[in-house]
Amino acid sequence: MRLAILFLLLFTSVAEARQVSLGRSGSSNVFIWRDNDAFSEAVNLISSGVMKTNPQLIIRLMSCMVDAGTNAVVTDGGFFSSTVLITSGSNAGCRGMVPNEDIRN
Repeated sequence: MRLAILFLLLFTSVAEARQVSLGRSGSSNVFIWRDNDAFSEAVNLISSGVMKTNPQLIIRLMSCMVDAGTNAVVTDGGFFSSTVLITSGSNAGCRGMVPNEDIRN
């Protein structure tokens, strides 16, 4: 038992959540996607022109849309994208994924 606890303490890394604001230069809104699969599907649909003819197919893939400058906590950071929890504004509590380009430190 002690060996198992020691193993967990030595080999488990604890990621710290960090406060950020969202938005990239020149953009007024940030899309918070349900997950990475939803984001990938949205990119494919947008590339095929679906956004022009049936935007509801894209909107259903989002958790929410926030204004640039909205505060969030990164709960799981990745190389290309991160999971965030919105902490300010009318969408506080919304959780989802954003590309890392949408994260300001």
